[in-house]
Amino acid sequence: MSYLVMARKWRPQTFADLVGQEHVSRTLANAIASGRVHHAFLFTGARGVGKTSAARILAKALNCEHGPAAEPCNECQHCTEISSGHSVDVLEIDGASNTGVDDVRELRETLRYMPSQCRYKIFIIDEVHMLSINAFNALLKTLEEPPEHVKFIFATTEPHKIPVTILSRCQRFDFRKIPAPKVVAQLRRIVDAEKISISDRSLALIAQRGGGSMRDSLSTLDQVVAFCSEQVADDDVQGLLGMVDRRLLLDALEGCMRQDCSTVLNVVRRVDDLGHSFRQFCQELVEMVRQAILCALVANPEEDLGVFGDELQALKALGGLATQDDWQRLLSMLIKTESELASSSFPRLLVEMTLVRAASLPPAKDIAGLIRKVEALEGGYSSGTVPRPTPSRSAPISEMVSSAPAEPVLAPVVEEAPVASQPSVAPVAEESAPGVEEAPAASAPVGGAQPTWPQLVEQVRGRHPSLASVLEHGSLLSMQLPQLVLGFPASSFHLQQIKDEESKQRLVQLVRDVYGQELDLKIEALTDGKVVPPSLVEEEKKKERDR
Repeated sequence: MSYLVMARKWRPQTFADLVGQEHVSRTLANAIASGRVHHAFLFTGARGVGKTSAARILAKALNCEHGPAAEPCNECQHCTEISSGHSVDVLEIDGASNTGVDDVRELRETLRYMPSQCRYKIFIIDEVHMLSINAFNALLKTLEEPPEHVKFIFATTEPHKIPVTILSRCQRFDFRKIPAPKVVAQLRRIVDAEKISISDRSLALIAQRGGGSMRDSLSTLDQVVAFCSEQVADDDVQGLLGMVDRRLLLDALEGCMRQDCSTVLNVVRRVDDLGHSFRQFCQELVEMVRQAILCALVANPEEDLGVFGDELQALKALGGLATQDDWQRLLSMLIKTESELASSSFPRLLVEMTLVRAASLPPAKDIAGLIRKVEALEGGYSSGTVPRPTPSRSAPISEMVSSAPAEPVLAPVVEEAPVASQPSVAPVAEESAPGVEEAPAASAPVGGAQPTWPQLVEQVRGRHPSLASVLEHGSLLSMQLPQLVLGFPASSFHLQQIKDEESKQRLVQLVRDVYGQELDLKIEALTDGKVVPPSLVEEEKKKERDR
């Protein structure tokens, strides 16, 4: 006997066997049980979701020798003949091959004759949208008032191409795409029955390739089993389907969010070495970004993602690495790059530059937070209160005012206070001296005054925004001006930037101008596992997650 493919061998034989179409099977079963069976049905939906199978099951349920019954027995002569496609009273017609009006007229001639063996004469027309307009018009009257012994079942993937006059005469059922978890569960039952060893991860990849179609998923499973025999490995499935290793995708996105350019470049090199299409690589990155966003937003994303176990945990961890603004920005960049790859002569360069740019961009600012800060400032001014001064370019000016030679001028006056001939001078000096000394407290710190690390970064941002973005990614190890010790991950792109001599000179010059001290800057390369204080960027992300 010739080999029977899995899609035919495991075809649903009862309404209970239909996967993911409970709304259809329940309605049809109740209609049969209550005797409210319509004369014309229209089954619509994507390919491979069970439309033709449901039509056969309905035909068996109506013509079963023990029925009509909500579930066919699949043992009587009528049921077995319909299942095998040999019943003379159940006719399956391909709408794509019988499109003309003459075909419909011939069909109408057969309607006058009673069924030979079964209870009903049933016409199943697949891809009914392929019929011509004249053919539909010839069918209208018959479809509106058919003989009592005739039932019509139409199946189509494109219901919008069917005339409204036909749609109004049919009872319509919309078949849904089958969720990935249900496809995986059905595939697991089949491989267990076939005694095939395969992991849930491989089944999830097969279900993903099927795109919600059980028939496509079973065809892919057939191909995998033919390649791997009865022992199926995950790497073999990925290689056969031409899919990029999920670990490479995770590494690429993690490198982007951790701003690790060396990691993303290494991933691109490995993708090129393995011979994957960069456009497919970009498409799978887009899908994984979607999965990471869903993991961050949805409590139980398994139903939407179709991933399980360790991979699901990895996606949840990945989604927590950045804010939604960061993910949306990366998603826009990848979608734009994917469309450009179709006509690019340098696909690797295009993908490399996109990922490097994504890894180099500073975290997206919280617009709502910025608006709240502006409103707070406006409220402070309108109420007459002076808000806390923020470091700006005007700070050096106030420093210049406060650093005037006040002490050398006033010092002799204070010393002359004890002279008896000038008793009135001493009180004036005592009153004016504290006033002069208090000036630095209301302006930028000078001399031995110590700013906080965020204040210093904001001072830098006023003159050199790009340098401030680099400093935000560093860990403050020690700060006691003029000494400043910063730490950056050894593989960090920002470590190379801060070590640049020009960047160092800019920071030294700013500290000299604002704080009047010669900065002693030390940079340490941090190794993995070393416990260090969080950077300003990490603190901001933590606030976003806690908000």
